[in-house]
Amino acid sequence: MMDWYRRELRSVANGLIEQWRRAIGIPLKEWGIKKMKTRWGTCNQRAGRIWLNLELAKKPGHCLEFIIVHEMTHLLERSHNDRFKAYLDQFMPRWRQHKDELNHSILSYERWEY
Repeated sequence: MMDWYRRELRSVANGLIEQWRRAIGIPLKEWGIKKMKTRWGTCNQRAGRIWLNLELAKKPGHCLEFIIVHEMTHLLERSHNDRFKAYLDQFMPRWRQHKDELNHSILSYERWEY
């Protein structure tokens, strides 16, 4: 099942990443998908790389798009300061709603009992 989620996420994210890479005008060198326990995404500014949490495959498309834009914006500004927020306001005016939606949802649930 996880392989299917990974393929689906890669398929959807690939187009969004290319779209936003051009729109933001950043030198994204690499991106990947991995299972993370505490984050929706990460960015390595020095390497020009972002990672997306595999669990995003289970979330609405606008939430995935928000995380992509959020992590790519870290390639322009490392911290969550006013400059970073101004970029997000410019790129994705409804980013605060998407952030709230993700923050109020479960990252993942792996313990199943019957």
